[in-house]
Amino acid sequence: MEKMYAERHNKLLEVMRDKGWDCVILWPSPNMYYMTGYYPKPDERLQIAFIPVQGEPVLIVPRLYSGESKHKCWIKDQRSWIDGDDILALTKDVIKDLGLKDARIALDDTMGFLQVSTIQAACPKAEFGLAGTVMSPLRLEKGPEEIALMQKSSQISDEVMQIGIDACLSGQNEQQLVDLVEYELRKRGMANGFSNLIASGTHSALPHHVSSKRVPQKGDAVFLDIGGAYERYWSDITRTIHIGPPSAKFIETYEAVKEAQQRASEAVKPGVTAEEVHETAFGYLEKKGLSKYFFHRVGHGMGLEGHELISINRGNHLVLKPGMTFSVEPGVYFEGEFGIRIEDTVVVTETGHKSLTEFTRDLIVL
Repeated sequence: MEKMYAERHNKLLEVMRDKGWDCVILWPSPNMYYMTGYYPKPDERLQIAFIPVQGEPVLIVPRLYSGESKHKCWIKDQRSWIDGDDILALTKDVIKDLGLKDARIALDDTMGFLQVSTIQAACPKAEFGLAGTVMSPLRLEKGPEEIALMQKSSQISDEVMQIGIDACLSGQNEQQLVDLVEYELRKRGMANGFSNLIASGTHSALPHHVSSKRVPQKGDAVFLDIGGAYERYWSDITRTIHIGPPSAKFIETYEAVKEAQQRASEAVKPGVTAEEVHETAFGYLEKKGLSKYFFHRVGHGMGLEGHELISINRGNHLVLKPGMTFSVEPGVYFEGEFGIRIEDTVVVTETGHKSLTEFTRDLIVL
């Protein structure tokens, strides 16, 4: 086992003991990848990793995938099966071997019901909960290798942001622009499902607009929300531009959002709570009379997923620590007019924060 996975395994066992779990069961997910380095395609076939407090881990793997799992997954006890085998009997054997018939078992949060039902049938007397109770704390603070991959991901997002902005005058519609952005991201090594969106005109007042056939035109505000995963580690960046001369209201609002985003970013440092970062942006926009047009959290965690813990919102008293990574993205949205959002991916450092995305935050007018 590589040193990194050995350390993660030991930390997981420590947290499991602290929380009273006897076993964590993972399926093809970011959690499985984080713990084992193995991330196969999730489907209806049972493919799960048992990581017990006592005893050695076990991987149940379809024969279709076992050639790959032997090379990518450090778990030595890999029990393969083929279509038509008695999967319940195989699962019962593992449960028996690990002594889990009446254990406390934490299941991967996103595991499908087909997999869950097999596990429950194999040990009906067990107590079940969510693996997020132990996995989320482990994944909150990123190691140097993870941050380096997020840095590369962010550099690619910065580069493609410029391409997306330049294309806004090409006559392509919003969806075509998204297709172009994702093509350019893929060319540079990004993958694993995108969540990019481009919104123009009044669509920019819809924070999670689904890009449409509308063509950006003169007089439009356009926001470009771009990101993806490089070697499975995410970045996310949003910039808002204007086509043609913007109104005084747009310029004033843009400068307010830019300042709120800068102040919130500067508030990021060890010992500060997630709520304090949110309130920094909210409080500034409130002074500018814009807080009623800002109706989402300031940021979301990133890492192996585009949205994961931590959540930068009111009421979250989690204390920031070095290695935590998340977005800082206040926005103001005037329904039927325009919206403005500025977003960066940041990491908490020993003394403050570092923005991994660095594309200019100054207003760009095409």
